Amino acid sequence: MPSLDNFLKVFQPAIELFEKHIEKENKIRIITHNDADGLASGGILSVAAHRSGGIFWTSCEKRLDDKLISRIGEENFDLLVFSDFGSGYLDIISESLKQDIIVFDHHLSIEGDFPEIIHVNPMLFGIDGAREVSSAGICYLFSKELSEENKDLAPLALVGGLGDQQDKGERKSLLGINTLIEEEAIEMDLLEKRTGLVFYGFETRPLAKAISYTTSPFIPGLSGNEGSCVAFLKKIGLELKKENGLRSLSDLDDSETRRLFSSLSSHMVNQGCDSSVIHQLIGTIYIFKLEEPGTPLRNGREYASMLNACGRMARQGLGLSICLGDRGEALLEAQDVLDDYRRKIAESLDWIQENKKVVEMDYLYTISAEDNVEDTMIGVVSGILLGQGILKQEKPIISTAWSEDEKIKVSARGLDSLVDKGIHMGRVMQEGAELVDGGGGGHDIAAGAYIPMGKEEEFLKAVNGILSNYFKE
Repeated sequence: MPSLDNFLKVFQPAIELFEKHIEKENKIRIITHNDADGLASGGILSVAAHRSGGIFWTSCEKRLDDKLISRIGEENFDLLVFSDFGSGYLDIISESLKQDIIVFDHHLSIEGDFPEIIHVNPMLFGIDGAREVSSAGICYLFSKELSEENKDLAPLALVGGLGDQQDKGERKSLLGINTLIEEEAIEMDLLEKRTGLVFYGFETRPLAKAISYTTSPFIPGLSGNEGSCVAFLKKIGLELKKENGLRSLSDLDDSETRRLFSSLSSHMVNQGCDSSVIHQLIGTIYIFKLEEPGTPLRNGREYASMLNACGRMARQGLGLSICLGDRGEALLEAQDVLDDYRRKIAESLDWIQENKKVVEMDYLYTISAEDNVEDTMIGVVSGILLGQGILKQEKPIISTAWSEDEKIKVSARGLDSLVDKGIHMGRVMQEGAELVDGGGGGHDIAAGAYIPMGKEEEFLKAVNGILSNYFKE
């Protein structure tokens, strides 16, 4: 794998610079994104810095923009480390910041030469940053090279990949560099993999709650509605109780599991879901063996969901605490945050569907949520809608919601079939946002932008025009 070998070589300058600042007892600033992958990245870098004896401060940010970069420039730090964003802002970072800088990212990078920045990005080496490795995986590779002691952070790297939905392999398994990290985790007896129903709470939640908590795939009429799940399970004849409490998915025998899968499949078909979505119910389960059985952190996807909830609900400090090893009050509090997060997702989906907010244009679907859906939720919600298979035309979905500072948050979600046509939603967002004095970027299948208030209609028309080039025969 020549591209991987070349990619791994780029870590050496970052390691040397990081170690130099550690040895000089300089102050290090770690700035990371606030989603699950970003929080896992920040956790890995923070643990690595702490174990190395570094003086550091980590913050998790909603977005990287001129205002944040300017604020960072005014802080008194010697080394700045960006993770899970930065590649799309190398020009602004270079112009505005005079400290030593490392960027660990896996998103689309702007063109240009910025020798003063150590830029670590797999995309520059032909490695797919949307599917083969997350930012947390990149930070893990860096931390492992920094010290073998950090190999125990492999599960956190996998959390980042699962949080970024990089489980695109057979039976929802991870791909590429992620599999090398898996192998290391298994060798260290940190990870166990099995195949089963990929509902939230495989071991930890009662059956009805596990189904109601599931949003990937979203099950119309059941996701977010525990009462309906109870009625559904009783209707198909599954016993909900056991001798010492309520049954979980792990308590089902093979015949009961088959009955549940068959019944859910029929339910989803009746709700208009595509057959390909139904197969997402079965997948690879990632179990972290050192985490306490019965806790959400035992399952890789549940861990990622909890971090995502903390970030989206403006409790990113709580998520970072969990990444750093807090298994006490922080974990209990994060569970409550996750409950609130899932309720908000269900409420947002209900509002969009009840108000028929999905509008079809020539080459895309749109949702204009204004202030009815929080800007931190709009991407998750639009991804769920596209993933249900209810939107029958193979088009991307572009969703907007009002954000702070007179900005509109844009979230774009595509399909693998569209990527095969050559559509890269990150480039589409970048080009479309620039036309209306905004900024955007991301992966080929998931991307985003921020545009000025009042520019939404102009932006959507521009994006529709950009996409038209790919749909012409």
